[in-house]
Amino acid sequence: LFPAVITSPSAIPTSFDQIPENAVSSQIMEDATTLLNRIASARGGQPALLREMTINISVPGECYLVQTPAKEFPEPTPEDWSIRSSDELIVDAAGRVSIKPRSDARPTEYQIIPQNAFVGRVWRSHPRWSDETDSSMRGVLDPCADLLLYTRSMRAGARSRLNAGALYLPDGLSAQAAPAEAALSGTPDPETPPDEDHDEFEEELLVSMTTPITDEESAAAVVPLIIRGPAELGDKIKQFSFERSLDPVIAERADRALERILQGLDVPKDVVTGLANVRYSNAIAIDESLYKAHVEPLALLISDALTMMWLRPGLRELGYSEEEIRKVTVWYDPSAVVMKPDKSDDANDGYDRFLISGHTWRKTHGFTEAD
Repeated sequence: LFPAVITSPSAIPTSFDQIPENAVSSQIMEDATTLLNRIASARGGQPALLREMTINISVPGECYLVQTPAKEFPEPTPEDWSIRSSDELIVDAAGRVSIKPRSDARPTEYQIIPQNAFVGRVWRSHPRWSDETDSSMRGVLDPCADLLLYTRSMRAGARSRLNAGALYLPDGLSAQAAPAEAALSGTPDPETPPDEDHDEFEEELLVSMTTPITDEESAAAVVPLIIRGPAELGDKIKQFSFERSLDPVIAERADRALERILQGLDVPKDVVTGLANVRYSNAIAIDESLYKAHVEPLALLISDALTMMWLRPGLRELGYSEEEIRKVTVWYDPSAVVMKPDKSDDANDGYDRFLISGHTWRKTHGFTEAD
């Protein structure tokens, strides 16, 4: 973001270093730059503020720009700015504004904002009620709730498969041989009377099944436990599973819910899902549509908000006339994030025909003035 001058209602605002002479005074240029440069977070500068602002505008539709003034006591602290959601900002009956730093914070832990601090609301207006918020996410809340239910249902089915089920063994079976680790459990004391509920076969079976879990080199990992008993009891051994079957219909409904969500967002669907199934020629068009449909409207909204609630009121406090103030606005430079076609050949042709300057030629080819 940078301060710019509106030279024509139908033209893009121009940065201070490219405006015609006497368009605005040099003093208002310096003051506007100082005011805009003040808006920066101590945790990432202006890019961090833009990131938090765009997330809040895209999802709930509103956010708050909050200033923490500089203070000298109990220790010197510089001025800081932050983006706060509508859940973080609390206004009490007396009109005092405080910040709820965590979702589980108690009222005694709220951070009270000084009375002289700046707090500004940025929101995307609802088409019916202009003071209410709107966003593309609000239109897909029902599919999001459906997707959450389908995901929980599939997760519950997967968790039901984590148990080993149940094993039914009839009476009358005994272990012929046990792994060597079974002898480590201890030798029974001959003076101790046997436990009536003690089942030696069950103990041997559990040892042979659990020993390979703790010791992969155990013989029980490769040598099966030999069981002897009447032949007719072999058919009585059964294993029961308690797992829930995964309904394929739920997976299909989850995919449809996700498709509805992607269609409802103002970001092109292919950007979210990836460009794996898109031809190269279409991929460039998708990048252009992403900028026009999603990035640019957000940049315009943020620029207008900062112009109206911070830059122009600040210039008005400094004593500038309304005519001068209306010429200054906050603008943005998307060159760092927007793909542009290669203009090096056009620059060569234009420079050979004396139509562009050496500065423009160097800028197009990526050279600096020092080069």
